[in-house]
Amino acid sequence: MRVTANVATLRGYGYAGYAGVRPVNLAGAARFAKNVALFVAAPFIGLAYAAAFPFVAAAMLAWYGVRAARKRAARA
Repeated sequence: MRVTANVATLRGYGYAGYAGVRPVNLAGAARFAKNVALFVAAPFIGLAYAAAFPFVAAAMLAWYGVRAARKRAARA
């Protein structure tokens, strides 16, 4: 029986041959599922950032205002 090697087997791509069954790559499937989940969740994460922005900006302005008022009161 003559066996020939092709590029896929030499480079280790996991190809078992034409007659063999290709093993399931669970790491690749998990990575694909994670990418799909992130793709689906991305608009909702962006919406949360956009909805929270005015509150974060108001809190930041209030914090700087209180800090400036305390500094001004300490100088007077």
